[in-house]
Amino acid sequence: MERPGNKRTKTIFSFFKSSGEASKVDNLSPSVVEASSREETRPLESPTQEVYNDSNSLERDPGLRTPIRQYSFNVRDEIRRAYIKKGPYQPRLPEYPRTLFGNQYRRFQPKWFGEFQWLEYSPSKDAVFCFPCYLFENGNTPHCTLTNGGLKNWKRVNQGVNCPFLVHMGSINSPHRNSVQSVENLSNVTRHINRVINAQTSEDVRKNRLRP
Repeated sequence: MERPGNKRTKTIFSFFKSSGEASKVDNLSPSVVEASSREETRPLESPTQEVYNDSNSLERDPGLRTPIRQYSFNVRDEIRRAYIKKGPYQPRLPEYPRTLFGNQYRRFQPKWFGEFQWLEYSPSKDAVFCFPCYLFENGNTPHCTLTNGGLKNWKRVNQGVNCPFLVHMGSINSPHRNSVQSVENLSNVTRHINRVINAQTSEDVRKNRLRP
């Protein structure tokens, strides 16, 4: 989906011209027609600049996504908003792959989605990731499996206070909790903007109804 103002929007009606419009085109000078043609064939912006405008183009699998810090700085918040709208990727599979740990097979348990709502699962990696930390991790924080490569050592999840999910969450000022707060802050700003837009739209509708 193209960003407004970057290129002339075409609709199905764009391909049909009235006789009046056709005569206007015929009367244009060659230079004007050539310039118009160049404008219509102008190349699209890079996918990096457009990806957040088309939510269907967002990579859902956290194991395959482009790191946020690799996007241009001026579009990161738009991409974050698009991902926040989608939410963490938590596919419910009929059966998750098994991995042998010692003499026992273990696999990802979907109940963990309910216990750690920020958790994401990657079918391509058979690993879990942290959704808020993906959105706001800046590359300067210490190495963390849940943001770099994913965690798939399922045996460790049942180690009580040493559970890697709890360790990742950390204390009140941990990078994870800061990322969670950043998600909340951005969501609040987005909701505020939406309320303003909806209020303006409602006011426009009311004014239109009052016009004679």
